[in-house]
Amino acid sequence: MKVRDLIQMEIDIDVYDNVGDGFEIAFCGPLKLTADGEKKFADVLDYDVEIQNWMDGAVAVVDVDDEDYDVMERKLEEARSFFYSAAGYCSEENYKLWFDEEE
Repeated sequence: MKVRDLIQMEIDIDVYDNVGDGFEIAFCGPLKLTADGEKKFADVLDYDVEIQNWMDGAVAVVDVDDEDYDVMERKLEEARSFFYSAAGYCSEENYKLWFDEEE
């Protein structure tokens, strides 16, 4: 499943750093992006995610088995930025620019 598919689901998710075995972000779907958000996070939206545990909603953000370390770190940082922003940990101005709160 891709990130773009994940954010359309109506489930609560804890995002898990499967590289550093660390961060968790509470994410509640579904989430709609604006045109600016689609452009800003275009790469991240195509990252593969894997639901590790449907009961707890744990998701491995980046499948990095065949990646070199620098690529892995870049992808992880981009994914972290996206999910933190989606959870509201960005400026109000950027949130309004990237995410559509209209139902």
